[in-house]
Amino acid sequence: MRIGYVRVSSADQNVERQLTDQELTVTFTDRASGKNADRPQLQAMLAGNWPPNSVVVVHSMDRLARSLTDLLQIVEELTARGVHVHFVKEAKTFRGGDSTDPMDMLMLSMLGAVAQYERSLIRERQAEGIIKAKERGVYRGRKRKLTDEAQIQQIVAEATALGANKTHVAQRHGLSRQTLYKYVKSLS
Repeated sequence: MRIGYVRVSSADQNVERQLTDQELTVTFTDRASGKNADRPQLQAMLAGNWPPNSVVVVHSMDRLARSLTDLLQIVEELTARGVHVHFVKEAKTFRGGDSTDPMDMLMLSMLGAVAQYERSLIRERQAEGIIKAKERGVYRGRKRKLTDEAQIQQIVAEATALGANKTHVAQRHGLSRQTLYKYVKSLS
């Protein structure tokens, strides 16, 4: 059995490019950050009762985990159950059972450390960008979220009024359009 695991960091990223040329029995797809292993589809894949010699196919190590600890734990958990883990980009397969090659574990640790390092660079660049944007006065942070139920109902009534432009309503109240649509949907 061949099990695919796909992860993209955001909803607008394309999952198609990751495992298009692979023949898979089932595929698990997460749209979440790889910073931790607390992802619903990853947990579902790990909870699967896969027969021995099944293969979990992942595009690259950084798609499975950005943390070295998580990567090692996931691969060790699967291989201990007799499930192989294949990383397409790295062209590396970690075999289930007792055939843990020390060189394979070294390679996994090194490549996992690189993925973790990349994650820390991303966070560092993001923090630097926020600081520079604040200095220029263009960073305003996340749009606010309302907690007052009466205010939410009033804004939703305004947004659903005949001919109301939802973008303008959202801007007038300091909300994102997505947040406004979420409020409208929850109250309809």
